[in-house]
Amino acid sequence: MIPYGLSPDQFCQRYRRHLQRTTPATIDKLRTLLARALPDEPLTGEVQLFLGEDGLDVPEAWLYLSGENNRVDASDPTLFAGKAMDLQLGLQSIPEFDLAYFEGDFGGVTLMANTLKSWLAECWWKAGGWSWPVALTLAVHDGFDDGERIALTETA
Repeated sequence: MIPYGLSPDQFCQRYRRHLQRTTPATIDKLRTLLARALPDEPLTGEVQLFLGEDGLDVPEAWLYLSGENNRVDASDPTLFAGKAMDLQLGLQSIPEFDLAYFEGDFGGVTLMANTLKSWLAECWWKAGGWSWPVALTLAVHDGFDDGERIALTETA
């Protein structure tokens, strides 16, 4: 547990430091994803970050692809229009912060969401995702962040 007493800048730096420990594994997972075959049809998509109902759950990232012929098939491991997949970032080992960071005016959930969003975007780009041929953006679900979407690909 990270005790209360950090400034907002220190909070972000501490959270980012813990995220950085998972960066090599995250980049490897993203490289594997980016190497997968895509269908011939044009796709668009988004990555959504989920922090739970109150913003305090272990963060998850989901990739959603869409196109002209969307379909639903949870058993199909290929990438296709309509695909929704958990990117499995493996952030369970990040220590919890004192609840005081998430109460009152401190804004811990927003700070965490913005830090997580910028970190994941950097991992995506380092994995080679900028040139992926799918127009893709990154956002935080439930409005816990600053509301800005990040373009993950050049075509976004």
